[in-house]
Amino acid sequence: MALILTLRPRIAMATCLGLTALLTLAASAAPSSNGTGLAKEELEAIKGEVGIAVIDVTRNKKYLLNESKAFPMHSVCKLPVSLAILKLADTNKLSLQEKVTLKEKDVLPDMRSPIKEAIKAGQHEFTVRNLMTWAICDSDNTACDVLIGKAGGAPAVNQVLTETGVRGVRIDRPETEIQPDSLKISKFLADPRDTATPAGVVDMLQKLNEGKLLSKGSTAIVLEDLFNSKTGLHRLTAGLPEGWKLGHKTGTGRDVGDQNAGTNDVGIMVGPKGETIYVAVFLKGSRAKAKVREALMAKVAARAAAGTL
Repeated sequence: MALILTLRPRIAMATCLGLTALLTLAASAAPSSNGTGLAKEELEAIKGEVGIAVIDVTRNKKYLLNESKAFPMHSVCKLPVSLAILKLADTNKLSLQEKVTLKEKDVLPDMRSPIKEAIKAGQHEFTVRNLMTWAICDSDNTACDVLIGKAGGAPAVNQVLTETGVRGVRIDRPETEIQPDSLKISKFLADPRDTATPAGVVDMLQKLNEGKLLSKGSTAIVLEDLFNSKTGLHRLTAGLPEGWKLGHKTGTGRDVGDQNAGTNDVGIMVGPKGETIYVAVFLKGSRAKAKVREALMAKVAARAAAGTL
């Protein structure tokens, strides 16, 4: 029935496009799902753009919505940055044990940077490996920008990602540039820089988890950080049934007026019997409150685990 309703407004185009083309248009306009999915009302409550990609490899199911559209990554970028660092370590171009000295003046102002408290407490030396943990587990912006610098800058990170096999994910600026730019929200939301597609991210997560991007040791390192992530407790994590685990990275943009620059959560869900689901949820330009945005992510996780998405 849904397909028939989708086709009715396009009947006049049939002689030009043909039935095959119409079917293609109808299929691309709606989420791809072999479950009940998300209700129209749930998606409309976000009052912004929603991008979702869920790949359940155990049940051979998927749910795709705007999966090929680009969404600002915000702190999700810290995952691909870490992948680039580890790839450089795998090819002996960088050492994870290299030490970096940071002082209070090096901490990025007006941005999330929990590492500042460690520096205040007297710690000034960090290894590259330490900084990866700060970036992924605590979403520290200072650590992220230092790592981008260690990789040779954003263009170098992009090059490494491309050579590694990551697609649909791009790094263009450090956090020191991204966050101020996001205040001009209309321009920022149309900017292709520092964006990712939901499909690109779940592909990256699957390749990572299956050992297709990095060495075995480097894969273990980044997965350890993802599964120890401390952010976004009301997002995907809130929808996990008992016995499920999540390795994930969140991203949160600023609120400009009544509009949010972006709210994201991406990760690997693992069930008690080893069930594996790759998920990416991106929300762009939403005018809904944070609890509404996060509740949608929790629903995605809960329904994905139940096999009803």
